[in-house]
Amino acid sequence: MPNADAIVDAFYRAYNDHDALAAVRLYAEDGRHDEIAFGAARQGYEELRKGLEGFFAMMPDVCWRERERIRSADHVAILYEMTGTFLPRPKEGASLPSARSVTLEGLHMLEIRDGRITVSQDYWDKAEFLAQIA
Repeated sequence: MPNADAIVDAFYRAYNDHDALAAVRLYAEDGRHDEIAFGAARQGYEELRKGLEGFFAMMPDVCWRERERIRSADHVAILYEMTGTFLPRPKEGASLPSARSVTLEGLHMLEIRDGRITVSQDYWDKAEFLAQIA
């Protein structure tokens, strides 16, 4: 069974490779991801995969740089910096919107049990994100 550090390393490797399937395989079957800024949650392999694939399409060059990792029992907190290019969805009949550079600091909280992520929570500043993509 992989230890927490190996799971976190694999998590960011999958995210930075934009490999939704590899990321989802790190979760328990009923694992959940909470997007705190938007008050949304996705649970189960299919929802997790769809969410990540949509995110990678919206920010095709996104990458995360881990800044600090703190472990406590079954939990790991990871401070990160995320950078990438936001591609707005084109609106019917409108010209193609321009891409926007995004840089955000955030915090992932992972709960890891029996070698799988049971819950991931992502914290970042929604107002800062919206200001950067405006």
